[in-house]
Amino acid sequence: MAERLITVATFSQPTEAHILKGRLEAEGILCFLGDEQIIAAQPFYSLAVGGVKLQVTEGDVEEALELLDRIERGTSEYIIDDNIELAPPAQLYQDSEACPICESKNISARGFFGGTLGITLPFVSRRYGCHDCGYTWKEN
Repeated sequence: MAERLITVATFSQPTEAHILKGRLEAEGILCFLGDEQIIAAQPFYSLAVGGVKLQVTEGDVEEALELLDRIERGTSEYIIDDNIELAPPAQLYQDSEACPICESKNISARGFFGGTLGITLPFVSRRYGCHDCGYTWKEN
């Protein structure tokens, strides 16, 4: 038999609910957001529908409420396991790529709009930026 979903918190904005949903999920608690889409589309309906509902399964209610209480009191800490090996960042550039000013290899491609996550178009010359000296240059 499937477990029922129990509302453990309500929020007036979907963003607030997503933050705590992510925190609960990081602790291994399965959770869902109710009425998120209607409030995202029509924010003034938040009061009418009772806000965005953070819901967990019946078996996780006690643990979720305890964690939410610790977060509210400011005593919640997220402990990272030191034994986890993280994969090295993807190598996007050849090893010969370096900043022409400081010769640092700590560089990244900049998108069309200037940010590191901006849009890069094939017919636009790629721009690079150095994270050490801040210099920006175009691809030759």
